[in-house]
Amino acid sequence: MPLDLAKFRNWARIPHTYDDPAIQLAYLSAVREMEERTGWCYDSVTRTQYVGVEPTNTEKLLLLSRQPVTAATTVDKNSATVTLTLVTINGLQYASLDEDDLEYPLVVTMTAGNGSINELLEMALLHRVTQHVASRGDDTQTLASDYWDRICPMMGKGIG
Repeated sequence: MPLDLAKFRNWARIPHTYDDPAIQLAYLSAVREMEERTGWCYDSVTRTQYVGVEPTNTEKLLLLSRQPVTAATTVDKNSATVTLTLVTINGLQYASLDEDDLEYPLVVTMTAGNGSINELLEMALLHRVTQHVASRGDDTQTLASDYWDRICPMMGKGIG
Protein backbone atom coordinates (compact mmCIF):
# COMPACT_ATOMS: atom_id res chain seq x y z
CA MET A 1 0.00 0.00 0.00
CA PRO A 2 1.54 3.34 -0.99
CA LEU A 3 2.13 6.00 1.60
CA ASP A 4 -0.18 9.00 1.23
CA LEU A 5 -1.30 12.02 3.25
CA ALA A 6 -4.36 10.23 4.63
CA LYS A 7 -2.19 7.44 6.00
CA PHE A 8 0.19 9.94 7.61
CA ARG A 9 -2.73 11.90 9.10
CA ASN A 10 -4.20 8.71 10.50
CA TRP A 11 -0.86 7.57 11.95
CA ALA A 12 -0.22 10.98 13.56
CA ARG A 13 -3.85 11.22 14.73
CA ILE A 14 -4.40 14.54 12.95
CA PRO A 15 -8.14 14.80 12.23
CA HIS A 16 -7.98 17.76 9.81
CA THR A 17 -6.25 18.67 6.53
CA TYR A 18 -4.77 22.00 7.68
CA ASP A 19 -1.37 20.40 8.29
CA ASP A 20 -1.14 18.70 4.88
CA PRO A 21 1.61 21.04 3.55
CA ALA A 22 3.71 20.40 6.67
CA ILE A 23 3.09 16.66 6.43
CA GLN A 24 4.10 16.66 2.75
CA LEU A 25 7.34 18.51 3.56
CA ALA A 26 8.04 16.19 6.50
CA TYR A 27 7.41 13.19 4.21
CA LEU A 28 9.89 14.42 1.59
CA SER A 29 12.45 15.06 4.31
CA ALA A 30 11.96 11.64 5.92
CA VAL A 31 12.21 9.80 2.58
CA ARG A 32 15.45 11.61 1.72
CA GLU A 33 16.81 10.95 5.21
CA MET A 34 15.91 7.25 4.93
CA GLU A 35 17.61 6.95 1.56
CA GLU A 36 20.78 8.68 2.71
CA ARG A 37 21.05 6.83 6.02
CA THR A 38 19.92 3.30 5.11
CA GLY A 39 20.42 3.00 1.35
CA TRP A 40 16.79 1.92 0.85
CA CYS A 41 14.92 3.89 -1.81
CA TYR A 42 11.18 4.41 -1.87
CA ASP A 43 10.73 6.46 -5.03
CA SER A 44 12.48 5.34 -8.20
CA VAL A 45 15.89 7.04 -8.55
CA THR A 46 19.02 6.55 -10.61
CA ARG A 47 22.30 6.57 -8.69
CA THR A 48 25.91 5.65 -9.39
CA GLN A 49 28.37 3.67 -7.31
CA TYR A 50 32.14 3.86 -7.72
CA VAL A 51 34.04 0.54 -7.69
CA GLY A 52 37.76 1.06 -7.19
CA VAL A 53 38.98 -2.53 -7.36
CA GLU A 54 37.63 -5.88 -8.49
CA PRO A 55 35.64 -7.69 -5.76
CA THR A 56 37.71 -10.38 -4.05
CA ASN A 57 34.93 -12.95 -3.59
CA THR A 58 34.86 -15.85 -6.05
CA GLU A 59 31.54 -14.77 -7.63
CA LYS A 60 32.75 -11.14 -8.01
CA LEU A 61 29.62 -9.84 -6.29
CA LEU A 62 29.32 -6.16 -5.42
CA LEU A 63 26.93 -5.08 -2.64
CA LEU A 64 24.85 -2.29 -4.13
CA SER A 65 24.68 0.90 -2.07
CA ARG A 66 21.01 1.52 -2.91
CA GLN A 67 18.22 -1.02 -2.43
CA PRO A 68 16.00 -2.40 -4.01
CA VAL A 69 17.61 -2.25 -7.45
CA THR A 70 15.69 -2.93 -10.65
CA ALA A 71 18.59 -2.52 -13.10
CA ALA A 72 22.38 -2.06 -12.95
CA THR A 73 24.77 -1.25 -15.81
CA THR A 74 28.39 -0.30 -16.34
CA VAL A 75 30.66 0.50 -19.27
CA ASP A 76 33.43 -1.93 -20.27
CA LYS A 77 36.86 -1.06 -21.71
CA ASN A 78 35.39 -1.14 -25.25
CA SER A 79 32.90 1.62 -24.27
CA ALA A 80 30.00 -0.81 -24.53
CA THR A 81 27.23 -0.71 -21.92
CA VAL A 82 27.04 -3.96 -19.96
CA THR A 83 23.85 -4.94 -18.11
CA LEU A 84 24.88 -6.57 -14.86
CA THR A 85 23.16 -9.62 -13.39
CA LEU A 86 21.43 -8.88 -10.09
CA VAL A 87 21.71 -11.44 -7.29
CA THR A 88 19.64 -11.31 -4.08
CA ILE A 89 21.14 -12.84 -0.93
CA ASN A 90 19.33 -12.53 2.43
CA GLY A 91 17.21 -9.68 1.11
CA LEU A 92 20.18 -7.61 -0.12
CA GLN A 93 20.95 -7.13 -3.79
CA TYR A 94 24.36 -7.58 -5.36
CA ALA A 95 25.58 -7.00 -8.90
CA SER A 96 27.70 -9.69 -10.50
CA LEU A 97 30.86 -8.15 -11.96
CA ASP A 98 31.88 -11.49 -13.46
CA GLU A 99 31.96 -10.01 -16.97
CA ASP A 100 34.67 -9.96 -19.60
CA ASP A 101 36.35 -6.68 -20.55
CA LEU A 102 35.63 -4.81 -17.30
CA GLU A 103 38.38 -2.40 -16.36
CA TYR A 104 38.75 -1.04 -12.82
CA PRO A 105 38.03 1.47 -11.46
CA LEU A 106 34.50 1.56 -12.87
CA VAL A 107 31.15 3.17 -12.14
CA VAL A 108 27.96 1.13 -11.74
CA THR A 109 24.74 2.96 -12.62
CA MET A 110 21.67 1.57 -10.90
CA THR A 111 17.96 2.29 -10.86
CA ALA A 112 16.65 1.79 -7.35
CA GLY A 113 13.28 2.07 -5.65
CA ASN A 114 9.94 0.83 -6.86
CA GLY A 115 7.35 2.64 -4.73
CA SER A 116 7.22 -0.09 -2.13
CA ILE A 117 9.20 -0.78 1.04
CA ASN A 118 8.91 -3.45 3.68
CA GLU A 119 6.59 -2.97 6.64
CA LEU A 120 9.31 -2.08 9.16
CA LEU A 121 10.70 0.74 7.03
CA GLU A 122 7.17 1.94 6.25
CA MET A 123 6.44 2.15 9.97
CA ALA A 124 9.76 3.94 10.55
CA LEU A 125 8.84 6.49 7.86
CA LEU A 126 5.39 7.03 9.35
CA HIS A 127 6.94 7.54 12.77
CA ARG A 128 9.64 9.90 11.45
CA VAL A 129 7.08 12.05 9.60
CA THR A 130 5.05 12.27 12.81
CA GLN A 131 8.20 13.36 14.67
CA HIS A 132 8.96 16.04 12.06
CA VAL A 133 5.39 17.40 12.13
CA ALA A 134 5.32 17.40 15.94
CA SER A 135 8.64 19.28 16.15
CA ARG A 136 7.58 22.23 13.96
CA GLY A 137 7.48 24.58 16.91
CA ASP A 138 3.92 23.94 18.11
CA ASP A 139 5.27 21.35 20.56
CA THR A 140 8.46 21.18 22.58
CA GLN A 141 9.41 17.67 21.43
CA THR A 142 12.92 17.42 19.95
CA LEU A 143 13.95 14.93 17.27
CA ALA A 144 16.27 12.12 18.21
CA SER A 145 19.48 12.60 16.24
CA ASP A 146 20.27 8.88 16.24
CA TYR A 147 16.91 7.78 14.79
CA TRP A 148 18.24 6.03 11.66
CA ASP A 149 21.25 4.73 13.59
CA ARG A 150 18.77 2.73 15.66
CA ILE A 151 16.72 1.61 12.63
CA CYS A 152 19.68 0.34 10.54
CA PRO A 153 20.79 -2.37 13.00
CA MET A 154 17.18 -3.52 13.39
CA MET A 155 17.01 -4.04 9.62
CA GLY A 156 20.39 -5.80 9.56
CA LYS A 157 21.56 -3.59 6.72
CA GLY A 158 24.92 -1.93 7.28
CA ILE A 159 24.35 0.28 4.24
CA GLY A 160 24.81 4.00 4.34
